[in-house]
Amino acid sequence: MSNDSAERNTRLIQTLDETLDSLAFDADHPIKTLRLADGRKVVIMQPNAFTIMRLYVSGRPDGKRPHGRDSYYDYFCEQLKDYENQHSTDEGFRLTPEDWRSLFEESYERYIRYLHFAGFNRWSDVKRDTETNIAVTDFARKYAPPDVAWQSYQYKGYMLMMNGIANAELSLMADDRQEALRQIDLGIQRIGQFCGECLREEYGEAENITRERYLGNLIEFRSDLEAIEEGLDEERDSHGDLEEEDEDDLDILEELEELLSEGQRNS
Repeated sequence: MSNDSAERNTRLIQTLDETLDSLAFDADHPIKTLRLADGRKVVIMQPNAFTIMRLYVSGRPDGKRPHGRDSYYDYFCEQLKDYENQHSTDEGFRLTPEDWRSLFEESYERYIRYLHFAGFNRWSDVKRDTETNIAVTDFARKYAPPDVAWQSYQYKGYMLMMNGIANAELSLMADDRQEALRQIDLGIQRIGQFCGECLREEYGEAENITRERYLGNLIEFRSDLEAIEEGLDEERDSHGDLEEEDEDDLDILEELEELLSEGQRNS
C-alpha cells in the first residue's frame, strides 16, 4: 500500500470517528433521525458498538433513485401504465428476469427496514412498507411467470401478519382498542384467504408455515388484546363499585350527623 493510500485511509477513518462522535448515540435509544437538504429523512442506528446502519425513511432504504424514481416498483408501475395506454390492455405486459430480480432485491431491503422500524415502534412506516411489499407480490403474481412470482409471493403471509400488527398498533396508539381488534380480525381473514390460495395451488408447505406461525401470531395477538380489554372492563366495574361504596359512606355520615345533632338537642 502506498503512503498516499494509507494517508487517505487515515483521513477517512478519522472523519468517520468524528462523525460517530458527533451523533452521540444514547445507549438506551441508539437511533437518530436526520433531515437532508432535499427534505428526505434518514434514520441512523447503532445496534451495537461496532455497527452503524443508515436507512432512508421513504423510497428505497438505500436512498437510490433508479431511473429517477423513488423505487424500482414505482418505475415498473409507470411502465405498466404506459403499456396500458399504448395497447388499451395490460395483456402481454412482461418484465425481464433482471427486472424481477431488481424488484425482489428491493423488496428484501424494504423488509429489512420495516423489521428494524417495528423494533422502534415506527408503525406508520411499517404499514407503508408492508403495503408496498404486498403490492409487489401481487404485481409479480399477475405479470411474472409462476415460478418467478412464487419467489416473492410465498412470503405474503408474513407481510400480511406484519401489516395487521402495524394497523392494530396504530389503533392502540390512538387509544382505539376496538379498531385494533377489527384490524387484527381483518389480518386473520386475509391470511386465511392466502392459505386457501396455497392449498389450491398445492403449496402445502407454505400454507402450513403461514397457518402455524403467522396466523397463529395474529390469533395470539388478538387474545392478548381481548385480555387487556376484559381487564379494563373489570377495572371500570370496580371503579363503579367504589363510587357506589362512596355514596353509601355519605349516607352513613349523614345519618351519623343527624344522630349527633339529635343527641345535642336532647342533652
